[in-house]
Amino acid sequence: MTDEAALARALRAIDEWIGPQGPSGVAVAVWRPDRIVAERFAGEARPGVPVSADTIFPLASITKPITATAVMTLVEAGALSLDEPVYRWIPEFRTAVAQDGLQPNPELERLRTTITARQLLSHVSGLPEDLGPRESRYAERVPLESIVDQYCRLPLLSTPGAELRYSNAGFGIVARLAERVSGREFWALTEERVLEPLGLHDTVVRPDASILGRFALLADTSHAGTDVETYNSEYWRQLAMPWGGAYGTPRDLARFAGAFMTGGPRLLSAAGVRAMTTDQTEGVPGGVESAKAWWPSGRWGLGWEVKGPKRRHWTGELTSPSTFCHFGAAGTLLWADPERQVALAVFANRMVSRMWGFILPRWARLSNAVVAAVS
Repeated sequence: MTDEAALARALRAIDEWIGPQGPSGVAVAVWRPDRIVAERFAGEARPGVPVSADTIFPLASITKPITATAVMTLVEAGALSLDEPVYRWIPEFRTAVAQDGLQPNPELERLRTTITARQLLSHVSGLPEDLGPRESRYAERVPLESIVDQYCRLPLLSTPGAELRYSNAGFGIVARLAERVSGREFWALTEERVLEPLGLHDTVVRPDASILGRFALLADTSHAGTDVETYNSEYWRQLAMPWGGAYGTPRDLARFAGAFMTGGPRLLSAAGVRAMTTDQTEGVPGGVESAKAWWPSGRWGLGWEVKGPKRRHWTGELTSPSTFCHFGAAGTLLWADPERQVALAVFANRMVSRMWGFILPRWARLSNAVVAAVS
């Protein structure tokens, strides 16, 4: 049962986030079966424009569960098996080349042809997190196809299946896999199979000019003020990276998380939901290098991170171990707790790279207060 007064008090905490150490704008939405039960908005989306229910934020890596869901619809259609080798569909993935100071390790590369979609989606493929000087490639205005070409040839850093190693590269490759299997451009496939069926009309990639006035301006970006600025530029928006290039509202994404819980809109089968939201790594150690996070038992589903026994976690201490979630470098957090039947989306407009010490405890405190209000 929801204590509406307590929930409203919990969400008022975002008002205090606004300031020099935090973001200039924040929005939060709470979902319970089968609707949004609370929202709050604070600060400015861009100078002179207040954050509102219509504000669209860069999702960054919260894009990954959307990508994984599109892939799972192909699995459920019988077009793809999670455990068949990826190279059968992507022959260019079969051979690594030296790049960015990484040299192929013959012992590891012998195992490359065993890598599966399940391993890519749960970050245990052994691939590195990303290309080395990735930002310089954006400055060169490289197309998405070229970035994924390089991802396909990145040398492995660990034995497939042996270590959780969070990887943007894996999601670029699995999106190409979806294209090869379906014969469709990835985002056209995702629009048809995920966004439209769930009614997520405010979740967008490659937005046209008609809705740009709704977009939050992200602070602390790379290449700020240039035509290749991360998240804010037309180049970046049109790049539409399957690992981090979508945009959306907290309301839409809280509803998306609700689709994986009882009482939410049903898109996948119960078996598909279970595969995506429970650990698929078999408890191997590892973490997210860029977030300086490492756990003795990594716990990751297909696209969704699984909280499990992790401590000092972004979803707080009161969410259950079955909580599935994702955060994004653009200042975004999305989680859902199937035991409590509640989902939270809280989006800010400042990169976490500059406010990690600020935002992490605030995410946890807000999450704890929301759980207390609905328990």
